[in-house]
Amino acid sequence: MDVAWPERREDVLAALRVLAAEPPVLDGAGRDTRWPDLTNAVHWLVDDTPWDLVDPVKSIGTILRDSREGDAIREVVAAVVTVSERQGPMSSDAAWFGDRGWSDVRRLATEALTCLTR
Repeated sequence: MDVAWPERREDVLAALRVLAAEPPVLDGAGRDTRWPDLTNAVHWLVDDTPWDLVDPVKSIGTILRDSREGDAIREVVAAVVTVSERQGPMSSDAAWFGDRGWSDVRRLATEALTCLTR
């Protein structure tokens, strides 16, 4: 199934790639220098979608292709929100990468990326 918003899907895929990757070497100010960086990845996955408030399956046909993708996205968004609640949106990238839940974010982002790119 094709999606109605392929550009938005590409943003989600880019965000998942960032979240799934090994944390980068941070700059002198403790920031992620990749593009997209951690801040934009979280923004694209959580803030630019309603997925922290609305079940991702509601996006089938627009951004997601099927319920398997919805399930995978639901899990990674929940993990990101958990880290965000502990760290806060103004916390450093280093704090996010060092959070005890970051390994879950990486694992779930990897699983979601695999699902969405199958």
